[in-house]
Amino acid sequence: MIPSSSDFLRALRLPIKEFYLKIEFYDSKMNYLNEFTKQITENDIGSITVDSSRAVRRSFQFTLLNKHGEFLFGSDKLIWLNKRVRVYTGLKLTNKTIEYIPQGVFVLTELKDTDNENGSYTTISGQDKMYLQTDKRGSLKYDTELAVGLNIGEAIKVLARNNGETLFNFDTVTETVPYTLTYQAGDSTYKAYEELSLLAKCDLYYDVNGYLRLRKIDLNSFEHEPSVWKVDSTNPNERFYAGNQRSLEDTIANHIVVLGGSGQTATQKCELIVTETDPKWKDSPYTVESIGRITYWHNNGEPDSLLGGEDNGPVLWRAKYELLNRLSYSERLSLNLAPIYVLEANDIIEVNVPNNSVNGKYLIQSLNIPLKPEIMTCDCLKYVKVIDDWDFL
Repeated sequence: MIPSSSDFLRALRLPIKEFYLKIEFYDSKMNYLNEFTKQITENDIGSITVDSSRAVRRSFQFTLLNKHGEFLFGSDKLIWLNKRVRVYTGLKLTNKTIEYIPQGVFVLTELKDTDNENGSYTTISGQDKMYLQTDKRGSLKYDTELAVGLNIGEAIKVLARNNGETLFNFDTVTETVPYTLTYQAGDSTYKAYEELSLLAKCDLYYDVNGYLRLRKIDLNSFEHEPSVWKVDSTNPNERFYAGNQRSLEDTIANHIVVLGGSGQTATQKCELIVTETDPKWKDSPYTVESIGRITYWHNNGEPDSLLGGEDNGPVLWRAKYELLNRLSYSERLSLNLAPIYVLEANDIIEVNVPNNSVNGKYLIQSLNIPLKPEIMTCDCLKYVKVIDDWDFL
């Protein structure tokens, strides 16, 4: 959840609220240039999108009225491709002050000026800083060799610094580069990030403050972490819930096969099968005897070079990771809510809607946050406790 004061949360729950948008403009070196602040009314300004399944997690599109031409784009203007913006959403508190919370640091990517009978306005789109690490903007500038034994967190920083990044928020990781990794100038920085974060059992993304975030994946964390928000349709004081759609995810697998190695040669193999013959799966609704054998072949059944070597640990970790995901996240929930600007992708929320058997903890996967008084969509996956412990084998 995005940090905010208790006063902000208290005001968010009031029946009548005043919302605000603030956009701060910076140059490519993050030197402050100017800002734009506006109260959010019935006019459609745009929306912020957050999706944890994408490399670029946060994006926005805003439409700004050009009363005096201040938002016309151009190489000598405030709006241009070399600019960065910080976006905040704000709320007027009971003491009449406005508190703003960050919604991301963005690179301007699409600019459009329009003039018609409705007036002159500019539409700007932005994507978080991972945009600079992907595709043609994210090509490595130098040949880079990562030596065996180098801490993977440090290895990622080496690549990021080579591509201009200086802001980091990394969990402590102990994993090291298992063999010499060589990247050529022109290779995708983000592709290298994916490889390294997998080896470190981590998630890598940009947070709302513009820091490159390396977050350790703990498969036990969902059981122990408290929910950050509760939605309860039975509560007469519930002010956010506006409906939901519950559906079964067709990604279930009860037989996981992971191969490690190089080229076409598999040097390591791990299979995990949910079967009644194994006592740990007693009474599970997902066994091969109950619903049939549903096999997931990691890497399309080809040996994964990142999981090779003499140690069987990487293939076992990957198999457990896939099994937990494909047994636990079997229910998708699309929630309609009044805007809750403090929610983040990968937050855990608690939802209770007896009308269609929605109850329990859900992991937020994506959000579409409108910047006007209308419904926010929130797509979630349900956490169903199947595996009791990360070290279950």
